[in-house]
Amino acid sequence: MWLIGLVTTAVACGTTWVVTPPLVKLARRVGAIDHPGPRKIHADPIPRIGGLAIFLGFAAGLTFAAFATGYAVHPPGRVGYWSVLGAAAVVMLALGLVDDVRSVGFQTKFAVQVLCATAVWWAGFRVESLGIPFVAGNIDVGIFSLPVTILWVVGITNAFNLIDGLDGLAAGTALITTSTIAIISLYGGRIAVSAISVALVGALMGFLRYNFNPAQIFLGDSGSMFLGFSLAVVSIHGSQKNVTAVAVIAPLLIMGYPILDTSVAIARRLHAIRTQSPGGGMIYLARNAYRVFLPDRGHLHHRLLDLGLSQRSAVVSIYGVALALAAAALALVFTNSVKVAIILAAMLTLSTLGFLAVVLARTRVVRRRERDLRDDTPPSQTRPAASGEALGRG
Repeated sequence: MWLIGLVTTAVACGTTWVVTPPLVKLARRVGAIDHPGPRKIHADPIPRIGGLAIFLGFAAGLTFAAFATGYAVHPPGRVGYWSVLGAAAVVMLALGLVDDVRSVGFQTKFAVQVLCATAVWWAGFRVESLGIPFVAGNIDVGIFSLPVTILWVVGITNAFNLIDGLDGLAAGTALITTSTIAIISLYGGRIAVSAISVALVGALMGFLRYNFNPAQIFLGDSGSMFLGFSLAVVSIHGSQKNVTAVAVIAPLLIMGYPILDTSVAIARRLHAIRTQSPGGGMIYLARNAYRVFLPDRGHLHHRLLDLGLSQRSAVVSIYGVALALAAAALALVFTNSVKVAIILAAMLTLSTLGFLAVVLARTRVVRRRERDLRDDTPPSQTRPAASGEALGRG
């Protein structure tokens, strides 16, 4: 099985490596281009249908694994269970491709995401019970299974979309996440999840060759939504086998950075809405809730750039955070200890919050100095920013 896993990874990596350059040309031909703008970091138009390259490599690797294990000839039980996941993931990919080429409103994307999450819940990928530390037994979510499942799947899907703001950031974070899931699934003997994970690992490795700074192609919504959706659902499958606190905390650690950045972004945008109308109350907040989905320039990667880090340095720094969280998740699963879970979760929470607080504080100081400098500069000495100085893609 380990040999099959290695070859599966190689097949997926090689396929993505080969198909990406032609897709770069195709993207330019069909207009799937991310153009420079006020919030953009890149100075030149860059193709953005990288999700299709990842999917083709993933499909090739998974096909090899199916034949190598004999599952293609003698399918295991619950074929429909996995078929629904595959169909829903393809729908997410297709939706992202349409958005990469023609642009789709966030209302449509959100509606399709909810429908796909509902479909996989109907197929059996459900959050039905949770293990809570220091509480005897498990908590059955009962009738809240559907909304909890939708919240997790849609939340993780959009989390990967939100962190796609620097060259190689979302793809590299997904690679770390997927590798961790692959190790855990191989350790637990879950063949299907192992095959999906190692195929994704290979596809992401091949794609990063072209996506790391300076990027020749972007992940695009096709890639971020396909990856986020697939990883969210696969993690649910893993927790269904074990509903202890360890199984609950491990996925949170594995996807810790996307969850953290998304949570901070939502809190920041809600605060901005309330600040603009302090007396508006909940009705005003509800009417303007759509603004939570509008992009801004306050993500952690933007803050790191404001501190003077290069794109590569900022991305590698965030890789370090993701690796630390992944290592904690592996230690948690291998020890299978609730006490270890609590200690790791507490330590990582405090250290991550401390890191975030320092970055936010330093960014405020830097931005305040820049604002004061602009206010003190005579208008005749100011100049518009060059295209290479524009900041913020996601």
